[in-house]
Amino acid sequence: MVSEKVTDQVAIRAAALDYAEGWYEGDVERMKRCLHPQLAKRQLLLNPQTGKRIFEHFTKEDLVRWTEQGVGTDVPRDQLQYKVDIMEVYQEVAMVRCESALYVDFLQLAKDDGRWSIVNVLYSTR
Repeated sequence: MVSEKVTDQVAIRAAALDYAEGWYEGDVERMKRCLHPQLAKRQLLLNPQTGKRIFEHFTKEDLVRWTEQGVGTDVPRDQLQYKVDIMEVYQEVAMVRCESALYVDFLQLAKDDGRWSIVNVLYSTR
């Protein structure tokens, strides 16, 4: 019998790969299923007018729409490599570092109604 801890690890990794691979493959269904409805995705950028750092914010709807438009699909297939490190799992929350061709994403996931989904993303371009 497989332990709940192992099952959670498999589900967390699957959600992270749905997020990364779904983006680069333009797979809307994968993107929809891995993101929590209240997703908050952020990137810290330098505002060229003020010289101050600001956060750029995105929602689940933004990511789904851009995935549907194929925004991430222009990366050459030979550059698509993924590294998923589950950094911590505590009860119903998890922290994951996900590397892909263009980004390093820090994902925070929650297990809600028995399903792991991505609630928060803080990322940087490579």
